[in-house]
Amino acid sequence: MNEIYLWAGLAIGLTWIWIAIWEWLIAKKSIDLMWKNPAMISFFLTATVLWIALDESSAIYWLIVAMNILDQWTAISAAKAISAGLAIGLPWLAVALAESWIIVQSLDAINRNPEIKIKIMSFMVLFVALVESAAIYWLIIAMQILG
Repeated sequence: MNEIYLWAGLAIGLTWIWIAIWEWLIAKKSIDLMWKNPAMISFFLTATVLWIALDESSAIYWLIVAMNILDQWTAISAAKAISAGLAIGLPWLAVALAESWIIVQSLDAINRNPEIKIKIMSFMVLFVALVESAAIYWLIIAMQILG
């Protein structure tokens, strides 16, 4: 049953690695744009903190799965723990990548057209929410696997 701990650890550990990579990408892009457009520093700083917080909140799904694996460690098989960990882990790589790409592209668009930043941000929030819904579906699947 020790492998249950391994899969719970991987379920949360891989999340933080992937999220850290995507958050770095968002922060790097924002800092580059602040350097190129000093008049927009306060906007880019505020927006980046909010966007990174949004990306960070997605780790909660992984935490829920990991905690459920640990909570049920005597009642579930290693196969269920592995399946639940992979069900939330693998799709999240694509979700985190897509969300970060949308945010980075939005930063570029706002830098090119600051006068329509509210409209760009509105679409960005909509698109990120649509991508985030995919992660919620996989969370439901992982919870169903765990029973």
